[in-house]
Amino acid sequence: MTDIIRQIEQAAREAGDIIRSAHGRELHIENKEGHANFVTMYDKKVQDFLTERLGEILPGAKFLGEENGLDVFRPGDEEGWLFVIDPIDGTTNFIHNMHPYVTSIGLMKDGVPYAGVVYAPVTDQMFSAERGMGAYENGHRIHSSKASLEDSVMLSGSAGFSDTAFEIAQKVTADFRGRCQGVRSTGSAEYNLCMTASGRSGGYYEMRLGLWDYAAGGLILEEAGGRITDYYGRPLPWRGPSGILALSEGTARDTNLPDTGSYMDQWDQVI
Repeated sequence: MTDIIRQIEQAAREAGDIIRSAHGRELHIENKEGHANFVTMYDKKVQDFLTERLGEILPGAKFLGEENGLDVFRPGDEEGWLFVIDPIDGTTNFIHNMHPYVTSIGLMKDGVPYAGVVYAPVTDQMFSAERGMGAYENGHRIHSSKASLEDSVMLSGSAGFSDTAFEIAQKVTADFRGRCQGVRSTGSAEYNLCMTASGRSGGYYEMRLGLWDYAAGGLILEEAGGRITDYYGRPLPWRGPSGILALSEGTARDTNLPDTGSYMDQWDQVI
């Protein structure tokens, strides 16, 4: 583990301290575009903290984050260092004091994922990876599961941003449910990716995620031996929103996977 990843992990832990300090306090909840899409003062507070703290680690790095007007991938962001931040992934869970919710920090270099850190402050789980150096949970090497789809639990997103997306997501879930041991939804995309990376889940699928929802966990999964693509099985753009099909080593080889691309065709017609 290099010094840079240790410093990013420390920044994530400090962000976790800020999040834990919110317990019992006024959150100042605001609505964002889409159904049940919220932001709190702590989302903004943590992102501001990380922007400052990470800027000290890599002076001159650019930032992409879900809050505070940093949510658009801009020309030039594919050059040099770019931090991709989700201060609280799972804000609705956070509002209701339900686990999981995490802080995620992805680091891109010249448009390619270089490092990823995901920290769950409630359970003190620190997931991290650097390209070519493996993936870790609290300092211990992790690997995705080699179990088949039939012997795995899958994780799904809610697709709550539109009625059409929700209806299509329900069809995908029904298809998966008949082929695996069960489907669960945790409410946190980055946590789902880490659950797949650490061998707990056979995979995770979601119709549309922002880059901050998969930049860190996507690399962690790849370094753990898993695979992450869009719904068609194509490489991710690592530039912005995408459908996500994340699979463990075992489910990626399974011949009984649903054809998720056929469902995405329906979504492409209305997006």
